[in-house]
This record gives sequence, structure tokens and C-alpha cells, in this order.
Amino acid sequence: MVMLRKKALRDINENKGVYFACIVVIAIGLMIYTTMSMVFESMNKAQQTFYSETHFADGFIKVTGYPENKVNSLTSLPGVDQVEGRIVKDVRLIDQQKDSNRYLRMVSMAMTNSSKLNQLRLITGHLPNDNQSEILVDPQFLTANHLSLGDALKVVIDGQQATFYISGTAQSAEFVYIMRNSQDLYPSPTDFGIAYVPLSTLKALVKEKGQFNDLAFTLKKGASFDAVKDSLQAELKPYGVQSFVARKDQTSHAILTTKIEGMKTMATTLPVVFLGVASFILYTMLRRLIEQQRMAIGTMKAFGFTDREIVWHYLTYPLVIGTAGGLLGSLSGIALSFPLTALYKQFFALPGLKSAFSVKYLFISLALSLFFSVLSGLRGSLDILRLEPAQAMRPPAPMTARKTRIERITWFWKSLSSQAQMGLRDVFRTPTRSLFNVLGIAVVFSLMTVSWSLQNMINLLTVVQLEQVQTYDVKLQLAQPSATSDVELALAHEVGVDKVEPVLEAPATLKNGWLSKEVALMGLEKRSTLYNILDKSGQRVEIPDHGILLSERLAMALNVKAGEEIYVESPLRREPLGEKGERLVVKGVVPQYVGLNAFMEEKELQRFLRQGDISTSMLVKMNPSQVGLMKSKYLNASNVASITALKDEGDKIHKMMDSYGFTTWLLAILGGITGFALIYNSSIISLSERKRELASLRVLGMTPREVLRVITSEQWALFALGILLGIPLAYGLGISMAQAMSTDLFSLPAVLPPVALLGAAAGTAFSVLVAQSRAYFKIKSLPYVEILATRD
Repeated sequence: MVMLRKKALRDINENKGVYFACIVVIAIGLMIYTTMSMVFESMNKAQQTFYSETHFADGFIKVTGYPENKVNSLTSLPGVDQVEGRIVKDVRLIDQQKDSNRYLRMVSMAMTNSSKLNQLRLITGHLPNDNQSEILVDPQFLTANHLSLGDALKVVIDGQQATFYISGTAQSAEFVYIMRNSQDLYPSPTDFGIAYVPLSTLKALVKEKGQFNDLAFTLKKGASFDAVKDSLQAELKPYGVQSFVARKDQTSHAILTTKIEGMKTMATTLPVVFLGVASFILYTMLRRLIEQQRMAIGTMKAFGFTDREIVWHYLTYPLVIGTAGGLLGSLSGIALSFPLTALYKQFFALPGLKSAFSVKYLFISLALSLFFSVLSGLRGSLDILRLEPAQAMRPPAPMTARKTRIERITWFWKSLSSQAQMGLRDVFRTPTRSLFNVLGIAVVFSLMTVSWSLQNMINLLTVVQLEQVQTYDVKLQLAQPSATSDVELALAHEVGVDKVEPVLEAPATLKNGWLSKEVALMGLEKRSTLYNILDKSGQRVEIPDHGILLSERLAMALNVKAGEEIYVESPLRREPLGEKGERLVVKGVVPQYVGLNAFMEEKELQRFLRQGDISTSMLVKMNPSQVGLMKSKYLNASNVASITALKDEGDKIHKMMDSYGFTTWLLAILGGITGFALIYNSSIISLSERKRELASLRVLGMTPREVLRVITSEQWALFALGILLGIPLAYGLGISMAQAMSTDLFSLPAVLPPVALLGAAAGTAFSVLVAQSRAYFKIKSLPYVEILATRD
């Protein structure tokens, strides 16, 4: 057995390039698996632990004002377990040195032990003293604004100034991913943060005395959220219900859950592709090795080695490769999980999120590697069992020679050089191996296509959204619905204003059978030019007088098509007796790249809500040089909740999309490495199988480069077939990738431009050329005289 081990090491050393390429492909697959699995497990565990320890609520209700002394009575409703009333206010920070909007969301906190829902995790400092103006802030806001404990913050709350002092930092399960609203798209801790204020302190500052404007509740075990929602809405109707959100639709929870599920999907899909390619490489290598060493196998059998010993010897190759690839992949994956976890900690405020060396995933990765390697090794070495010693010691009988199908195309065949003819014959005479090579090239091509198209998707999203859909300069969000004509008239007379368009946005629940979705209904003027709805070809879609338009992602979630009806209800709707909502016809389905909305004509939405001529925001087209002046004038206006310049919103979109650049480059690099490994393996196998005939060509006077054309003709034929097969595969993968990366905050357009196909083809061709350059050096170093003098 010592002799066989030496032979195995010698064989591996002779073809170390091919074996190393296979090890790298295995390592890439397992690195992705280990990294994503570890980060997924860490985030999932941190989420569940944080939610459990802080008693995260099952639902959230915004109301105009609900009496403090009636909150406990809500627990008598069927299915309601606990209810807690809060005061939640978005307040503006006063900062003379900054020409920007900075806001804090102040959330009241009970200073007694009676508070059981959405408890805080104190990170630094101490809890605020009840009778002093002290607050807790989230750690990201403190760090981003270079603040320290004890610093003062001046704010405007309900029209009056107040000063608070930072006593510490805290985190809440309600604000793991901190955004002011879904339009923000991206956390910006410099501009927005969360502050936790003692209830008694906040009550003294707000206008609504003895009332809560926010309710959090939990369900009893087995209770239905929809049933509880109906009973709560009926009870709270006189108090102005503004929104009713289940935990699954709560912004922070939804984004965190989507990210966790995305990592789980990536951990179970991409690694299979790389391990599959590695298995094919191993299988073909072992088959080629056994065919080459046929006489050696016969000699070993003649000297008394059993089939089991010989098979075990040839399984040494995949065992060595599998072990090396498994260790390299798992260790690099574990190492990569640390910076990736640190990156996610910048966006998600999860106290328990951390990385640690994982023996579990070290062994799982090693086991996966060995499973795929040994399985391909067993499949490749089964021919040994069928060989008899006397039969094995004779060269195999030559294959029956006959014309291949491509040779029957006479005009094409005669136009080829002799080297190209030899290469193409080999393609059609080894159909199984050629098919696997074509499939491998198709996978590599599709990966590289997606990496190219992903960047194009991101560019298309930003260009369409910021230059074609949103064409205003400033958006004023009103603190409460206001009379349209009054606000529109006031803004129209401001310096530099060219046009003003009102927008009415209302929270709504859209239902189709058992499917439902919480969205914002957006009411626009019929001929709006400051917010345009476009179809897939970029043409403007006019808002219908009646009915509703749905975004593609929303229509997919509700499983509804144009012409069908959906049921719509809104907490802002003034409902007649026994009429909670209304069935509306879906007039069309349109793409929407940022946000998740349903669109209605403004007057039609006002009719639906029965609230009269009201608006919730104003879109303003104006001289860009006057934007700063308008922001300064309306920052302190009591009826203006926020002022957002389109340029600032565009910066946020660009910043968010730039974070996907790493994914683009990663796919391109991984695809290139895999393509090189696959083509290089094919080149070396072809070279090894045909070294006698290639040596004969050298003796007959061909140069190494002319001999190389025999192999390259075969490879370019496989390349062309792989590209053709890879185009539909790339389309499917591109659509899947766009859907997987899209969320309720943004949707990537699933487009595959010709430049992406050309770029991917060029990248795949580059991998082929690099592999061929290595094969060229092998051909140059062939000892052709020695090969021809040796009997196979």
C-alpha cells in the first residue's frame, strides 16, 4: 500500500495544475456556503433572541389620539394579549451649522416595571431620570453625529423648542433597521435616529394631553391577526386610525427577514453550482487517468492486488482533493464571515450579532466536499471492476471509425483546416464529455452575464427613477392631511417655483382572496408631470379616472392581473355603516423600481377616502439655486413634517445601489475562475489522451502553435455551443437574481442588455485563452521522441 500511496502522490504532482484548479473550484463553493450559512445562522439567532428577550410586539397601530385611561380595556377584546400605549413623535433637530434636515423619532418609555412590550436593551450609560430632560439614543446616531454621553440636543416639538441631554444609548427590536419611512431606502444615521424619552417628560411637551398616538399589542396563542385587527379597528375607529401594521409588514422586521432569507437561499444554491462543476472535473480526470493507466491496473491485478485495493487507490485522488478543497473552503469561509458580519452590524442594530470560529461548519463543509468528491470518484473508477488482468494488459481495441454528423455537411467540412477537422471529430466522438463541457461553459457564461447585467439593472433603476419618474426638485411632506388648494397656492407664490403638484398618500390594505398586502395608495393628478408612471418601454402611462394601477411586484404578491378586481380598505377612509372598503378594478400593472405602491387618480382617491379635497405632500419644480432658501423657510413650519430635495434622495439611492457593486465583481471573478478551471481541465485531458498523435504531428513538422490548433478548435466549438445554451440560462438566472435581490423598498428591473451578453462572452473567452496559453506550454514541452518510442 505504501507503493500505491507513492504512485498517487507522483500522479498528483505530475498534473498539479489540474488538481489545484479543481481544489479552487471546490473551495469557492464551500467558501460561499460556509460564509453565508454562518452569517445567516448568526443573524437568525440574534434576531430570535432579541425579539424574545425584549418582547417584540405582534402589531402596531397609529391613531390620532387614544385616551390613556382606556388602553388596558383593549385587552378584553378576543385574541388580544397585551397592549401598550405610547407617544411617538418625529422632531427636528436644531443645528445652526448644518443646512440639512436632521430628525429624531421620539418614542415614550414607561419608567415603571409595568412596561412589557418592546423593551429596550441598554448599551451604554444609564436610564434617563424621570424628572430630568434626559434621553437615550440609538448607538448609530450617536456615533455618526460624533456625539457623547451628556451632550445636549435641541429639538422642535409641536412648535416649541426643548433641550434634552443624552444619558445613554439603547436598542429596540422595533428599530433594528432604522429608516424614517420606506422612501428613505437606506439608513442614514447622520440624518435620522431614534430617541427614547420618559413618558412623563414627553407628555408634558406634546399638545395631546392624556392621549397616546401609537399602540403596540401582542396576540394570544392561536389568535388570528386578521380577526384581532377587525375587532381593534372597530373599537378604535372614533379615535382616527391612521395605520395598522402586522409584525411581518413592519419595515425593520420585513427588511431584516428578507436579508436573512436571501442569505439562506444563496447558501443553498450557488455552492451546488461550483461543487457540481468540481465533481465533473474530478470525474473526467479520474476516467482519463484510469484509461491511461489501463496496463498498470492489469499489472497490479496480475501481481495480486484486489479490486478493492485498486479502487481504494484511485479514490485517494478525490479524497486528497476533497480534503484540501474542503479545508481551504471552510477556513476561508469562516475567515470571511467576520468582515461580512461586521458589515451587517453597520446596518442592523442586533446586539447579539457576532462571528466566532465554527467547528460545526468546518466539519459540514469537509463532509460536503468529501461527499461530492468521493461520489464522482466512485463513478469514475467503476470501470476498474470490469477489467480482467489479461484484458487490461492489452491496449484497448480501437474505436470504430465512421463519419461524424458534421462531416456530412460537405461544404462546411471542406472549408476547415486539418487541425480544425481533428478537433471537431473529437467533439462528436466523445459526446458525453463534450456535453458536460458545454454545460459547464454555459454556467460560467450565465454567471458572468448576470454580473454584467446586475450593474446595468442598478444603473437603469437610478436613471429611470431620478430622471424620468421623479422629475420634481423638492418634496414637502405635510405633518397632517391639509386642504390642497391652500397649500398649493402658498407654495406657488414662492421665489423660484415653476410648478406645484399635490400628492395624496394613504395607508391601505389590498386583498385578493386570502392574499393581502399593506401598501401606500398614491393619488396623483391625472396629467402629473412631476411624478410619471412609465411602462416597460419607458412610455408614460396616464392614470385612469376610475380603478387602480398596481406595481408589478405588488400584483405578483396579490396574484392579480389587469382587468380583475381587488378589495381595498384604508384606515383613513370614512366608512359608511357596514362598508369597510371597496372593490376596485385593476386597470393596469406597471413597473415600479423604488417603493411599493398602488396608484389612483387624486380625485378618485379622495372619493374613496371620503375626506374631501386633501393632500399629504407637495411636489415642487423650481430653480435649483432656490432650494436651500425654501428649505430654510419651511423647516420650522408647524404643518411641514419634512422637506426632501430630489438630489438628496438620489444620493441615498446611489449609496444603496453602490453596496451591490461587491456582488457584481464577486460573480464575475468566480465565473472567470470556474471557467478557467473547466477549460484548463478539458485542455489537459485532451492533451493527455492524444499525446501520441500530437507528438506524431510534431515529428511531421507542425509547430507547437499549429498542434495547439487541434485542441483549440475543439474548445472553441464547445465554447460556441456553451454560449448558445448559456443565453436562455442567463435570462433565467438574471430574472431569478433580480427577484431575489428585490424587496418592498426597491425592485431591480430584470433586463439583459446585449452589452451584458457580449461582455460575458468576452470574459468567458478570456478564460478560454488563459487556459489555452497553459496548454501551449505543455505542448512545447512534450518529449515527443520519447512518447513515440514508448509502447502504450
